[in-house]
Amino acid sequence: TPSSIANSRYQCDGCSKSYSTFGGLSKHKQFHCIAQIKKQFQCKFCEKTYNSLGALKMHIRTHTLPCKCKICGKAFSRPWLLQGHVRTHTGEKPFQCEICCRAFADRSNLRAHMQTHSDVKKYRCTKCSKTFSRMSLLNKHMENCLQQTTASNNTDDCTSTAGFSI
Repeated sequence: TPSSIANSRYQCDGCSKSYSTFGGLSKHKQFHCIAQIKKQFQCKFCEKTYNSLGALKMHIRTHTLPCKCKICGKAFSRPWLLQGHVRTHTGEKPFQCEICCRAFADRSNLRAHMQTHSDVKKYRCTKCSKTFSRMSLLNKHMENCLQQTTASNNTDDCTSTAGFSI
């Protein structure tokens, strides 16, 4: 009716629905058009939508990567990457240190571990001059060394091995 049109001064941009009060329009937008306010990213393969581009990109990999984990569905570009991932589910550790028998799920972690058995210790603590075979061990040591130095009123005496036997 003409009188109801005159009373509907506030119109929704999203769906053209009209309201007589601004409060009515605001309430409508809050509950009806919230999806239009948020930016949505849609998958071109299955039409799933995501609130962020990063989440969409992660999802798209499930369609485009050929090697998929049967346990969790995560997808990989190469079979050996999938094989390494599956070990996180099975707990298998086929790479063993010949010196101490410690086992690892992948070869790169074994290689990094082997440096702990090396006499070459090229990473030196600047506070106490203790040397380490791996940067990660030095970094852990430095955290503790800094805490000890601060705790003992800035003396340079540091004997921390950060819980590692070297």
